[in-house]
Amino acid sequence: MHSEGFVIRIGPPWLTKYEKARIIGARALQLALGAPPLVPVKELGLRDPVEIAAAELKLKLLPMVIRRWTLSGDYQDIPLRVLEIR
Repeated sequence: MHSEGFVIRIGPPWLTKYEKARIIGARALQLALGAPPLVPVKELGLRDPVEIAAAELKLKLLPMVIRRWTLSGDYQDIPLRVLEIR
C-alpha cells in the first residue's frame, strides 16, 4: 500500500486496535504527567487525558513511528501520519 509515497510492507495500511490502544495509553500517561496537549482542550471541551490522547491520534498530530516486526526478525518503521486511523 502506498500513502504519501511511503510503502507499507508489513501489516495492514491501517492502525490496528492494539497499536491504537498502546499509543493512546502512552500519550495519556504523558499528558497525566504534565506534557502539553497538542489540541486546544478548552475549545474541544476535553479534560480526561485518554480523551485528549484519542483526539490527538484522530487528528494525526502525534509525531510517532510504529515499528512492525515479522516472525523472521525483519521490521519496518511506519510514520503514524501515513496509517489510516479507524
